[in-house]
Amino acid sequence: MKKYIKLILANLSIAIAAVILYSPGLVNLRLSDYSIFRAGMSIIAALLLILSFFLVNIRLLKEPDRKPVTLDDVHDLDKAKDILRSHCEGKYFGSLARTASEQLDRIFQCRQRLTGILAQKFTQGTMSFDKFDSVAAAAETAAIKNVVAMANRMRLFDEKEYARLQHYREDDIPDDIQEEQLRLYQKNFDNVRATIAHNEKLLLKLDALAMEISSSSSGDDTNLNNELIGEIERLTDETKYYQ
Repeated sequence: MKKYIKLILANLSIAIAAVILYSPGLVNLRLSDYSIFRAGMSIIAALLLILSFFLVNIRLLKEPDRKPVTLDDVHDLDKAKDILRSHCEGKYFGSLARTASEQLDRIFQCRQRLTGILAQKFTQGTMSFDKFDSVAAAAETAAIKNVVAMANRMRLFDEKEYARLQHYREDDIPDDIQEEQLRLYQKNFDNVRATIAHNEKLLLKLDALAMEISSSSSGDDTNLNNELIGEIERLTDETKYYQ
């Protein structure tokens, strides 16, 4: 429903713009104008209005891509955000997609912050620098893998079917079958929420590692750093359970 409201408003805006641009008494653009500039502007405005009409309608009426996403399709955080963006307007997954996108921004910022701290504490290329940097890189990759998993779950989630199942007792299909379908959809939904929680844990530990390295005199508080690194590596390894 929200999509069609946007479609109506967008087309109405284009129509209003056309009226303003070409109506006598308003801008009154026309191809036959004596002014070459105004005649040229009438052509440019017409082309822009036509282009806007087609782009808006194609974008809003386009059915979501159901093709599974692989890790090879997602090379960096920006591409991962692009995948999430197509789900941000969904009724059931919209909020979760926006949260996951914000997490990716925070992971990027945390990675940049940690890299800056490492450059202050260690010489690039040393064992200490490489140890911490590789852990941060692995955490970033794990977050991207989680987004790929979330995107595939969202793509398989038919929102219309899920909305229908909310009222399954009101139709003629056997209730036990629809209850099982509803449980399947709910499990898919819960898995996406669990994946977001997993990314949040990764963020928490990366922030903690950055703070500890920054606050230590040498950046190499072995016991504490090893404990945090171990926790991040465990969370990174657990990513496979969300695929």
